[in-house]
Amino acid sequence: MIKNFIKTAFRNLWKTKGYSFLNIFGLAIGIAAASLIFLWVENQLSYNDNFPNKKNIYIVKSKQTYDGATFVFESTPGPLAQNIAKEIPGIKHAVRMTWISPMLFSVGDNNLFQNGLYADATVADVLSLEFMEGDRKTAFDKVDNIILSESGAKKLFGNQPALGKTVKTNNKDLYIVSAITKDLPKNSTYEFQWLIPFKKFESTQDWLTRWDNNGLQTLIQVEDNANVDRINKQLMNYVKNKTSGEVTFSQNFLYPMERWITHNRFDNSGNEKEGSLKNIRLFSIIAWIVLLIACINFMNLATARSEKRAKEVGMRKVVGASRQSLIGQFLAESLVLASISSLVAILLVYICIRPFNTMIDQDLQVDLLKPMHLAFVITITLICGLFAGSYPAFFLSAFKPLSTIKGAKQKTGAGSLIRKGLVVLQYTASVVLIICTIIIYQQIQHNKNKDLGFDKSQVLTTALQGDMAKHLPLIKNQLIATGLVEQVGVSDVSILNIYNNTSGFNWEGKDPNTSILIGMLRADEGLVPALDLKMFDGRNFHSNLLGDSTSVLINETLAKLIRKDGHVVGSILNYGEENYTIAGVVKNFVYNNVYADPDPMLFIPLVRESGLLNIRTKAGIDLPQAIQQIEKIIVKNNPGFPFDYKFLDETFNSKFQAELFIQQLSSVFAIISIIISCLGLFGLAAFATEQRAKEISIRKVLGASVSGLIQMLNREFIILIGISCIIAFPIAWIFMHKWLADYAHHVTISWTVFVLSGLSAIIIALLTISSQAFKAAIANPTKTLRDE
Repeated sequence: MIKNFIKTAFRNLWKTKGYSFLNIFGLAIGIAAASLIFLWVENQLSYNDNFPNKKNIYIVKSKQTYDGATFVFESTPGPLAQNIAKEIPGIKHAVRMTWISPMLFSVGDNNLFQNGLYADATVADVLSLEFMEGDRKTAFDKVDNIILSESGAKKLFGNQPALGKTVKTNNKDLYIVSAITKDLPKNSTYEFQWLIPFKKFESTQDWLTRWDNNGLQTLIQVEDNANVDRINKQLMNYVKNKTSGEVTFSQNFLYPMERWITHNRFDNSGNEKEGSLKNIRLFSIIAWIVLLIACINFMNLATARSEKRAKEVGMRKVVGASRQSLIGQFLAESLVLASISSLVAILLVYICIRPFNTMIDQDLQVDLLKPMHLAFVITITLICGLFAGSYPAFFLSAFKPLSTIKGAKQKTGAGSLIRKGLVVLQYTASVVLIICTIIIYQQIQHNKNKDLGFDKSQVLTTALQGDMAKHLPLIKNQLIATGLVEQVGVSDVSILNIYNNTSGFNWEGKDPNTSILIGMLRADEGLVPALDLKMFDGRNFHSNLLGDSTSVLINETLAKLIRKDGHVVGSILNYGEENYTIAGVVKNFVYNNVYADPDPMLFIPLVRESGLLNIRTKAGIDLPQAIQQIEKIIVKNNPGFPFDYKFLDETFNSKFQAELFIQQLSSVFAIISIIISCLGLFGLAAFATEQRAKEISIRKVLGASVSGLIQMLNREFIILIGISCIIAFPIAWIFMHKWLADYAHHVTISWTVFVLSGLSAIIIALLTISSQAFKAAIANPTKTLRDE
């Protein structure tokens, strides 16, 4: 019997190829889209799962309060790790680590930058690094050892053996490759190409012995049965106790690896907030919406098509078919249709996975043998098949055979009402996605184009490396002499990321009970003109920084903290025993948090031999030619180092990666939802015109115009789409209002967006259904009526 059901199902599918295609393709697109999103969700929720000790791994965070606001950092003092490992029970390993940063590697003529960090030897145990070559017990023993990842070694040595070979870093330091480790996956916090023993870093950094200087990451692995709450109680005032109460504002605590991705954000009170969990939840909702739209589309077309089979049902009953067999027949047909859709969806996922990985910068894998993936496909197939087949199965199988054979019209009001309700629900979801996509796009554009307080265009940055600092005046003069460069300035870090800060500055009139965190940027006199920073008051640094060594520039925020009108030029700032004179006040500019108002900060004359060269090219020039000229000058004055640069505006745009990711995915899936909805509308419009073919022909014979018939056929659908838009508007407003408020964004939700979105949805729907209405309206009525 089952074999017969399947045969009949395929026969009916082939008989109605158009409806079958719309049904299969619409559901397949929905399943494929949802599958891709759920693959990403799975990837995010499994972040760092490659570390077997994940449940016992923590990072030490520092909670510090300044002027009523609480900040949470991952910077900790140099002596912290070694001391707490000895003094606090329950800590198995405490690892000192620097942040991942690039370094130039040279092997023969092969020069390239690779990312890595300095770390204690126990990092191999905490992160369970898999050693492919070398001995994990001795790999960190010597300060001149270096551990390379598999990909890092291949980039340097190709297919040649790397173990025991020598590599040069930054054209000066030589290291022996002591081990090769397996690459960590992309959904891992620690993705590095090299590790160098921390002892090497320690030998050059005097500040590592001080408790009042936070500059390291401290990675912790606790014992299996450790009481983390008890460890946190001992850790809270640990630094304060070590400094006899001198450092009173820092409280440390362990933060679990399990929450690094999903949370790891904190408000101004130091309370934890959601991180990527918000996006995971958002896209899970989008996936279910797209899937729901596809299922609704599938059900609508299935029920609409099935109503044409009333006579078939009557004939089957007359020749002895039971109601149970009819129910089985309809359910089997629906399940076959859903199964084909799932197979097509799997093919679409395999086709789309590579471009999808490129978009999200991950390495998602489709594994149908994975129980979770297989269960998802089977569950969706069964749900869609059973739900779509349930209405025709139970409704049509109840028809009385004699009345259906005679052609009596069956009461299908319930089915029509259900279809209308599903169309409204389907299009409501699509319109909500359209509105949300537009508002997210507006938000990103608002922040990209708002006044930053400096000009990021035409500026490229390159790191000061090797002997560049020694030749800096010559490099600057040669760059300006090309006629392609307008200004050149130096800063110790990018102006977008000023994370060096202190609360040690004081001034006359400051409340001694307040502690204010002030950002610090070291810069030369060229930075202000190179970035087109505006002066609020006073002057820039002199060209001779030695004569300006005790001068500082501050921003408006700090100036108005010192004095309400901000005119503080000539005032003195105290930092311990040192006094600095405020030479000028720079108008506020955006840095670090692009959504918040600028925090207090100051510029100090640059005295370091490292940092960034900020080069502003002239407007209207041939940029590729300018870059070639700049590269020649940089390489000539700093041989052995490749010219590596970034555009400042691209660096700025990278700050919106999370929002851009949301916008890109929501745009793609909004388009997909509209396509699926239009496929459904197209099918339903075709069904409706087919059902009313005789009515249309009679109206046409009686003189009805083509335009009038099109309006008549479209009217019901336009009303349904209009209702969808009305329902979608408040849902989208509530959803986006919460999203914008949570991100502290400043875009006002305009009703114009809602109106335009609604009109767009109606126009798209109108174009979709009008093709069928037009086709029916221009048809020759005699062909329809001749059978009468």
